[in-house]
Amino acid sequence: MSNDSAIDELLAKEQIRYQMAVYARGIDRRDEELLKQVYHEDSFDDHGYGLQASGHVFATLVRRDGNGFPNEWTQTGHVLGQHLIEVDGDSARSEVYFNSVQISEHEGEQIFLYAAGRYIDEWERRNDGIFRIAKRQVIYDYGRTDTVSTPWPGPDPQVPKMFWGGPTIDGSATAFGTGGPDDPSYRVFPQG
Repeated sequence: MSNDSAIDELLAKEQIRYQMAVYARGIDRRDEELLKQVYHEDSFDDHGYGLQASGHVFATLVRRDGNGFPNEWTQTGHVLGQHLIEVDGDSARSEVYFNSVQISEHEGEQIFLYAAGRYIDEWERRNDGIFRIAKRQVIYDYGRTDTVSTPWPGPDPQVPKMFWGGPTIDGSATAFGTGGPDDPSYRVFPQG
């Protein structure tokens, strides 16, 4: 492989890693336009559990209009693990591990839905020179739901502390994330 070919392959892989980060941000910030940037318009996403649609239709599910992901999800978080990426010219395929949590509230308790699995993606670089998902299948390796009635450890669970019986910590200036453009990160990344 020539140096130029190796550099092209490395740049392609980095672009795909970047697109995956944009995907996670778009989901967790519930940013439809950001999510659409990751998919080709004619893409197909098989997310499992009966959720099969084009990537652009999938992106509309982040809206808080009652027609998408549950409005009861007060927060979601996706963490991406290792990326196995193989590039072949303007096509690529990847397997990216993920861990996610979807948080909802029910009768005063928080419900944490955990999932772990892999995104199996087929990527294409078309006329605009950007790799986007053409086809996705989500494979689930693990899932569980936990009820959390006490946010902090210890006999006084409403008081912030780092460990059971530990000293109180001041959380008054702590930044907390939201699913939307009022999330503090939009000050640094105003375009999503």
